Amino acid sequence: MSDFNVKRGENYLLDCVFDGLAHSYDVLTKSYVKPYPEVTGYVIKYFCDVYDEIPDKILEAGHKLVKIQDKNTGGYTSFMDKNILYTFDTSQILIGLAELFKKTGKEEFKEAAIRGGDFLLMMQLENGAIVPIYDRKRKEQYISRQTYSIWNGPWSGLMCKLTEGFQALYELTSDEQYIKAKKKTADFYENAEYIECTHPLGYWLEGLYEAGRVNKLNMILKEKVIPRIRGNGYIPYKENLEYAYVSGVIQLGIILFKMGYMNEARKICEYGRVVQSMDESGGLFQYAKEDGSLDDHVHTEINSWGTKYFCQLEAML
Repeated sequence: MSDFNVKRGENYLLDCVFDGLAHSYDVLTKSYVKPYPEVTGYVIKYFCDVYDEIPDKILEAGHKLVKIQDKNTGGYTSFMDKNILYTFDTSQILIGLAELFKKTGKEEFKEAAIRGGDFLLMMQLENGAIVPIYDRKRKEQYISRQTYSIWNGPWSGLMCKLTEGFQALYELTSDEQYIKAKKKTADFYENAEYIECTHPLGYWLEGLYEAGRVNKLNMILKEKVIPRIRGNGYIPYKENLEYAYVSGVIQLGIILFKMGYMNEARKICEYGRVVQSMDESGGLFQYAKEDGSLDDHVHTEINSWGTKYFCQLEAML
């Protein structure tokens, strides 16, 4: 582990949190963009996991998430349409709030996490599939053609990551309904088709790991992930693209570590270090080339979630 790399990453994470929310940073305009409730949940959990004393900024972020929660449903919006509540985002946020409650004992965090759990349960279908969005204006679950994608379609494997949210709720309340919901989620999404794009693939595999579906997970790693890792730890976002979604690469590194593939995890961490070294902020580009330099095909941002995953992998190694 490199304490220096971790500290630089943590400093970026703290810098990007202001007005109660985590942001991305655009390296060309040198400005923060996209206040992002979901990723704020990630950042909160990270600091709860590794710090005995929670930084003030992280506590303020927890209070902000409590404040902006939709009180009618318990759901959360993203940085886009404020009429849409996202099930996936809500799960990641409630995990952070649950961890804050464990650290502080403040009931407001526990209550908000449970309200988020009510939203998740409301959005789960009987077969275990999870509807991705709720329309505040229509006051109903909402599925359209645009939701059937690798990112937020109800049948997309990335929704398997909600097993982590249900587990966090069970640990918070000891309520067996969350264990049942977790199993239903895993039963449905274990059968998802292979996801080629590394970031949603990472989410799927994280969900399978939480649910203990190690046979399926190991098969995907051996057949679909390890063969794609290049000599320096770089993995293209898709096989036909010449740039990486860096957060997805690091997520796969963490899963490989947890499953005992240490050499592959170390290679991926080394690639992350190269990407981190490309900018003085200590954060990692969202999109990078094989040599670690910025790729601008999509945008020119450093994101907080990729940096969080990198700090996590460094600490694990």
